[in-house]
Amino acid sequence: MKFRVLGIDTNAASQVRILDAADDGSARRQAAALGLAVLEVRPVAAGRGLLRAGAFDVDLFCQELLALLTAGVGVGEALETLVAKEQGVRRDVVDALLRAVREGRPLSAALARRPEIFPILLTESLRAAEQTSDYGPALSRFVRYRALSRAVREKLLAASIYPLILLGVSALVLLFLLGYVVPRFADVYKDMGDRLPAASRAMLWMGQGIGSNPFLACALLASMLAMGIVAARSERFRAWLGGMLQHIPKVREVLAAAEFARLYRTLALLVHGGIPLVTSLQIVRGMLSSRLAPRLDECRRLVSEGRSFSSSMAEQGLVTVVADRFFRVGEGSGKLAEMIDRAADFHEEEVARSADWLGRVVGPAMMLFMGTLIGLVVVLMYMPIFELADAIQ
Repeated sequence: MKFRVLGIDTNAASQVRILDAADDGSARRQAAALGLAVLEVRPVAAGRGLLRAGAFDVDLFCQELLALLTAGVGVGEALETLVAKEQGVRRDVVDALLRAVREGRPLSAALARRPEIFPILLTESLRAAEQTSDYGPALSRFVRYRALSRAVREKLLAASIYPLILLGVSALVLLFLLGYVVPRFADVYKDMGDRLPAASRAMLWMGQGIGSNPFLACALLASMLAMGIVAARSERFRAWLGGMLQHIPKVREVLAAAEFARLYRTLALLVHGGIPLVTSLQIVRGMLSSRLAPRLDECRRLVSEGRSFSSSMAEQGLVTVVADRFFRVGEGSGKLAEMIDRAADFHEEEVARSADWLGRVVGPAMMLFMGTLIGLVVVLMYMPIFELADAIQ
């Protein structure tokens, strides 16, 4: 979950940060790793009192700012150009950044004043880039990071769209059979009484209930959908669902590869930007699941004590065989950030292949299951007719 942290930095200036953390203590440790003396920590309720990033396109802002800076335009002039271009809420946000820069604040400090919009990865990358006064490489890496992360999410989403559509259509067919067709058969079979098979009687009873109270049935269906949406937004439910999916071997491999890819990609972004490895490990800690976050804490402790990054990650089970080889080569060649990035590339490609395979398998399997369920309803409707025919013969 997200926490709003109020603290004082090394320049005695107040700072507000929005951090992803498992609990209050973890948020305090992250803030301390960023050099803040924490004054207050409180959870952020979703959608309350904060302008969410959806109202401001951070990716587009970074791309446009990068294009202007690459063309030789200064930071102040670039922000002035974007202010003239934007409208509404977006213009207010950029205008606030421009005023802060004109007051003599660095761009990273200006962005850090709106932590609900600009992610900590961006602000910390720009803060490190300010040591060389060149924002271009940091912005370029951040734009690439966001594009690659979005591509992985879109591939996973695309793999799940067909099964979801199939599930929805099958549910509507079942609802039509139970609410419209089955009650018509109930009128035909009402004189058979106990001669009906028990399964057919149960199905006819359910169909009559739905047919007699269609509005109540629709209300119950809508309530179930609403409960599903609320549950999907709940951190606890997602953690429980993730734990259940861990019991499915192939799905477990895909989830692990996706989480490792996200960890490596984010870590590479920070290390590329010149942020110390220990601080980078602390920043990415909030992005991991509760299952892996404690392992990363232990890895950070080992690295801070002088252990190598590759051996610490391997000891805590935060690497695959391929990633471990990349990390060792990176430490030996002095190109650790580049090797972490390559490990992320490898695992993102693995996630894409696995998601495609799951999509091809889950769709037909779900079609078979729902087809069997619909066929069972049809058979139960006609079973009494078969028994009547046998009795006449």
